Amino acid sequence: MTSETRREHRLLMIAALASIFTALLLIAAKTVAWLMTGSVSLLASLVDSVMDSLASLINFFAIRYSLVPADEEHRFGHGKAEALAGLGQAIFIAGSSIFLIQQSVFKLMDPQPIEQNAVGVAVMVFSIVLTFGLLLIQKFVVRETGSTAIEADSLHYLSDLSVNAGIILVLVVSQYGFLWLDGAMGLVIALFILYSAWSIAGESIQLLLDREIPGDVRDVIGAIVAEHSPALGFHDLRTRQSGRTQFIQLHVDMDQNLSLREAHDLAERIEQGIRQAYPAADVIIHQDPVAVGPSVPVARPHHSDS
Repeated sequence: MTSETRREHRLLMIAALASIFTALLLIAAKTVAWLMTGSVSLLASLVDSVMDSLASLINFFAIRYSLVPADEEHRFGHGKAEALAGLGQAIFIAGSSIFLIQQSVFKLMDPQPIEQNAVGVAVMVFSIVLTFGLLLIQKFVVRETGSTAIEADSLHYLSDLSVNAGIILVLVVSQYGFLWLDGAMGLVIALFILYSAWSIAGESIQLLLDREIPGDVRDVIGAIVAEHSPALGFHDLRTRQSGRTQFIQLHVDMDQNLSLREAHDLAERIEQGIRQAYPAADVIIHQDPVAVGPSVPVARPHHSDS
């Protein structure tokens, strides 16, 4: 294991543990605030934090498993455990949103005054500060490792910032007789959580189905192939992502008169170029012999998948 790999593993563990610690702190603070205020908006935020903690625990164990090196039964590694974790998160989050929708409707039907508003506001401010700190850690780790599980966790905590700000507004305005706002905000939060669950589930399912890596991968690889003049083009490019590893396969057209050593060295140089652009990539290049003569000029790299 290289020093860079060990660093990535350490960052992933730090991010996962920070998420768990943050969720537990928020659960404790929001439980006290909800018991003192009786606000369904705070209850919604509390349930959301409980779901966060469960999701973070799933993430922690999924990330640990995804970091296990490839073995005889899992030749491509264990990276898809992160996508499974994201799917598990979506199920938990969707369940919490249904519960919150029910509680919010009850609150709208029978609105009650919120007590100890100042305590609720203080807890929400504390939640915003703590969540923002966690997001900074997660953003750095995602940038350094490309972890799907950490990114899914980060998206959920990012939504919490706007939710907490909305709850503060409700707690302040409800003092002036707008009691229905508490139930309405709880319903908005519940629907937003349900949408988050849908988004996370969709992304996780696409990863499990081996969706092509999004972005300008084809153009980048085309430029890399074009840098090597003996390469006549490429086709049948296929990509997918599993955890932090990107799998890239392509066929490269080469002059059929190249020796085996020359063709191998050319493929190696192209592979190194791709790895420089995508350090976590697992690259497989198939070498296709092409007849080159006076009537068949050396072509520029083509991008067809035929």
